[in-house]
Amino acid sequence: MRLKSFHAKSMSEAMRQVRSSLGGDAVIVTSREEASGWVRITAAVEQLNSAPEYEEEQDGFDADEVAEMITDILLKHRVPASVSGKIISTAMTLFGKDPKKMFAEALQKTFSFSPTYAEKKRKPIVLVGPPGAGKTLMAAKMAARAVMDGQKPAIITTDIARAGGVEQLSAFLNILSLPLLQAEDAKGLRDVLAKTGNSTQTIIDTGGLNPFDPQEMKFLARLISVEEMEPALVLPAGTDAEESAEIAMTFSVLGVKRFIPTRLDFARRLGGILSAADRAGLSFTEGSHTSQVANGILTVTPEALANLLMPHSPKRGKVKP
Repeated sequence: MRLKSFHAKSMSEAMRQVRSSLGGDAVIVTSREEASGWVRITAAVEQLNSAPEYEEEQDGFDADEVAEMITDILLKHRVPASVSGKIISTAMTLFGKDPKKMFAEALQKTFSFSPTYAEKKRKPIVLVGPPGAGKTLMAAKMAARAVMDGQKPAIITTDIARAGGVEQLSAFLNILSLPLLQAEDAKGLRDVLAKTGNSTQTIIDTGGLNPFDPQEMKFLARLISVEEMEPALVLPAGTDAEESAEIAMTFSVLGVKRFIPTRLDFARRLGGILSAADRAGLSFTEGSHTSQVANGILTVTPEALANLLMPHSPKRGKVKP
């Protein structure tokens, strides 16, 4: 991937520069109008030649080099242009010797990160999301982490209508010697929460709901409003970016502000989780990156997200002649 920036008095002049320099196959990555009225465009074009050999250099990366690397990565992850543009524009203001650290810094400036487990005063955590997102497994992982830290969590499920829902979570909790509390509706949840005063953390697993069904979302809204709680959207990685964003925006209407991506261990395209976080204004918290219950939670920091998107840190170099 070859990336280049262009600066001109007008958009038409900038586009002429793009076509002249990169050809008709160039893709516009970012464009913005400056206070002076001039236009700055960053465009990219796929390199047709095979991957070149590099000679390592010791000095730092410049902004254009980092932007080119990040553009290539984001395209591979199918990140929408609206989100990629924000990350790349930020990266182009940075300078350093390690592109992965620069990438992490760009992610930190673009997204919000707020792990719920780091908070001293914890509200009950309510795991919400569509069917099959991994809420029940995440509830079990949170319970296991709390027990391993010497805490006594209270685990509640409202997923009592789905066949096997209670049995699956009960099986996990039996290993931890924890009871599973059940609530059928908002009134039942209020009654159960009143009995969990001695617990250091309360984790509530809800049933998978259709975010586009008004009745199901009203049911969830009533659950969340029982008392002051922290709803967190659980959404699998590897799904379509636009679909993920629409689902996230629907749940955000109910006051969901935290985001727990799952299936990070085998998803190969992470554009969906970036799109969801950006469009719905969600903060990354924890994530699921293994099927194991014990030690199965990844704290999603800018560095961790950069590692997922860019497993290997590229080295700066010049193409051998």
